[in-house]
Amino acid sequence: MHIALVCRWYPPHSGFGGVAMHNFYTARALVAAGHRVSVVAARWSADAPAVEQCDGVVVHRLLSRHRPWVHRLPVVGRHARGFVQGCYSRQVARALRELERSDPPDVIEFADIEAEGHAYLRGPAGCPVVIRCHTPAFVLHRYYRPEERPWATERIEARERACIGWAGALTAPSRDMARTIAAECGLPEGRVAVIPNALEVEPFVKAGRQAAGGRADGREVVILHVGRLDRGKGIAVLAEAIPEVLAEVPAARFVFVGQDRNDGQGGTWLARLDETLRRRGARDRVEFTGAVTQPELVAWYGRADVAVVPSLIYESFSYTCAQAAAAGLPVVASRIGGIPDTIPDNVAGIITDPGDARQLAAALVRLARDPDARRRLGAAGQEKAVREFNAPTVAAQLLRLYSGLA
Repeated sequence: MHIALVCRWYPPHSGFGGVAMHNFYTARALVAAGHRVSVVAARWSADAPAVEQCDGVVVHRLLSRHRPWVHRLPVVGRHARGFVQGCYSRQVARALRELERSDPPDVIEFADIEAEGHAYLRGPAGCPVVIRCHTPAFVLHRYYRPEERPWATERIEARERACIGWAGALTAPSRDMARTIAAECGLPEGRVAVIPNALEVEPFVKAGRQAAGGRADGREVVILHVGRLDRGKGIAVLAEAIPEVLAEVPAARFVFVGQDRNDGQGGTWLARLDETLRRRGARDRVEFTGAVTQPELVAWYGRADVAVVPSLIYESFSYTCAQAAAAGLPVVASRIGGIPDTIPDNVAGIITDPGDARQLAAALVRLARDPDARRRLGAAGQEKAVREFNAPTVAAQLLRLYSGLA
């Protein structure tokens, strides 16, 4: 089969976020299974190649210049995002029509986010289309404060719903996301196939140390947070919990891996966290690494004893949970979205109520004190990750779905 995966995010030019990594792992696994894959993604600089071939995947990058000043214009700026996304969707449609003429795909998969497939789906009937429901704007907007998403999303949300309604098939990475999409769009729940996000598990399995016993001798216990530093990732809640954990387990050390973000008040989250931790006497037990490369990220999972994912915003799957599980780490995470599907409570980790710092601290203390529990939960999580999330397994499920449409 010739499969076209369409999403503006595809590494390395668009970073290594969750949606980008799903596209990357899926494309490589489909090629390894003997299929041809074309990716239609974005580039933000004319210096980036318009077409490149990586690991057998042909990547077409559409130039999409980002002009932040437009979004700051009075009145117009609030609606600029919807206009920009509409223009990009038309670029995508033109690129796909050209691909259909030169090398027709058997199936096209669009990400749901911001309705990149809208212009294509509105046009003449073409290839069969699958919509991958990662987390559309009409779900995400409930979890952000107005100052965090100051642009109008009504037009984008309407387009997302239209694309979902027009698709030949729908997939989602968790049962909760499938239920949410079905309920929001008035569809039978069975219309959305639940297929986990893809992960190349081997590097994480090799990096993990829990199977070898972790640190069971009373020395330092490393608790790892991976993700951008902003409110939605729950870092302020974690900062509140850290002194409570250290009061019970002085040997604990916390490591934050990820980029700093503006706090919306003229500062950054790193500065706010630094001040909070210093005031609470906990700063010397906390390390901030900033952004790291993918090999460095894998290495950090290998150095840690526990992973913590205290998200406050909807997560349809959580790559951080999946990566940690693959590395054999027990995970303390929020009961939100698809996270409990990825990390079953008291099986691969401990699930806590989002925003509850005391509950979060208690779960971290429990695991920091109990190396046997860490090994047991970590081993179960790793077994699940290898069985369910490994890229070839996910690709096989997607191929069965694609074959039913082509």
